[in-house]
Amino acid sequence: MASSLSTDDLEDRLRMEFVDDARDRLELMNATLTDRVKGERSDTDTIGVLRLEAHNFKGMGTSFGYPTVSLVAHRLEDYLSGLKRLDEKQLVDAQIFIDRISELVDRAEQPLLAETNRIIRALPVRYEFQVTDVDVRNVEIMLVTPSKVVAKKLGTELAACGFRTMTVTDPIESISLAVRVPPDMVIASMVMDGLSGLDLIRGLRAMSVTQHVPMALLTSLNLDHPSLKEIPYGVSVIRVGEHFGDDFAAVVAKHNLG
Repeated sequence: MASSLSTDDLEDRLRMEFVDDARDRLELMNATLTDRVKGERSDTDTIGVLRLEAHNFKGMGTSFGYPTVSLVAHRLEDYLSGLKRLDEKQLVDAQIFIDRISELVDRAEQPLLAETNRIIRALPVRYEFQVTDVDVRNVEIMLVTPSKVVAKKLGTELAACGFRTMTVTDPIESISLAVRVPPDMVIASMVMDGLSGLDLIRGLRAMSVTQHVPMALLTSLNLDHPSLKEIPYGVSVIRVGEHFGDDFAAVVAKHNLG
């Protein structure tokens, strides 16, 4: 009878299986891009394959001991979100994402926090405008909201101000992401399922790695609403709608982000 695997042996086997599977997925992604460049695949088909595999990597990486793979895949998924056509720059950018994942999969040791931050911050960002029209800042804002409508609208407005934006729909997931790659600012919707924006910010401020990150709550409430009295000192309020521009500008000035 074969002896049972030890915990370490099992973990090693699972990692090996992940690496083998990851290489197959990367080969598919590379082949898909090559076919698109040759004109043998449509933009829609290419984007579909890349989005699916990015989503798979996002879920698998952390589970198998490759958290930075998950972070890069999350950024690729963000990059592809809402994209309908692929121009030459976007094809190059997509290849950069794939190459970063490939490099991380083949590493014997995964990067520590500082290197992870550098890798993530060097990834391409897609803007809906000509970057020559806007002063692009090396400032990353994590937008935590379950609303796709809010995420798209505010993400567009933040990008138009020259900020890099990472959108997270799950407040629980945002904690893990913020700890691994601390953003320059966190904006969280006040009302969310599972964990309110207020509780999320309280939690992030209680952790040493994120306690000094500027934070703001996104709300439709008036500033004199009783619920806003519970907001921790130093946390800003950004009202959606007509007040967004002024409130956000005040936050940028307050924290010297721009």
